[in-house]
Amino acid sequence: MSSSETSSLTSFLFYTFFVYPSTSYILKPRPNVPRSRSIYYAIAFLAALAAIKTGMEIAERGSNHYVKLGVTRHSTPMEIKKAYKKLSLSLHPDKNPSPTAADDFASIKTSYDVIMDVSNRVVYNKFGTPGIEQNKSTFDEQGMLMEMGIYYATWGMLAFVLTLGKSGGLSRTWIYTGMIVMLLCEITLLTTEEPLPPWFLPTTTEHEWIWLLHTLFPAFMNGCRCLGGFLFVDVDEQTRGLLKALREQNKDLLLVMRDVQIGVQNMQRG
Repeated sequence: MSSSETSSLTSFLFYTFFVYPSTSYILKPRPNVPRSRSIYYAIAFLAALAAIKTGMEIAERGSNHYVKLGVTRHSTPMEIKKAYKKLSLSLHPDKNPSPTAADDFASIKTSYDVIMDVSNRVVYNKFGTPGIEQNKSTFDEQGMLMEMGIYYATWGMLAFVLTLGKSGGLSRTWIYTGMIVMLLCEITLLTTEEPLPPWFLPTTTEHEWIWLLHTLFPAFMNGCRCLGGFLFVDVDEQTRGLLKALREQNKDLLLVMRDVQIGVQNMQRG
């Protein structure tokens, strides 16, 4: 199992078995708390947890090759070479007394080798370091579509199972809508040559945006589950309750009419 798959599984378990029950507790009806305030609290709780967890995972991933060299996605080979030369002079083990000097120097050398190679640079932007290690190609559309199909089919089935029941219909609609939007974004990022403008977070790659979408999706899915269940209105149950109330009212009315009829009959006899 790859690190990304392990991270997705961990996120799923975290949000399903900890965040979902906690959010449901926040949304639990209380006498002096309006429904709208409960929704605000739940959204704030989900957003805070997602931000903290995602921030920790970003810190754990470390800097990408562009950040390490201090260049951008659209830097020219001359600019990359100049940045590498400057860093290599300061980080070379012969001039850098730091105990991690050798590792730091090797790290920037790897970054330089990757983004100076035109084909590797494109693969790195689209698929990250795993794409370089697995020798992926941006022209392998069949493999790309197969990976996306497996990912979205798996999450689609999980979403369906987790939203079974009458109260899950609204949640399921929200989740599948979010999945469609995410799929369109991912296809655009992977198939478009330059999907991001140069001024927009210039050191962030397409692969990192896709990773961020996948990382945030479990939080989105469980948020939809909680809010959808909270906002669900059982129309059938309401209708049954209304009919029962009408029967009770009619029953009282019939009793009154019968009493009136008996009273009229007694008056006529008298």
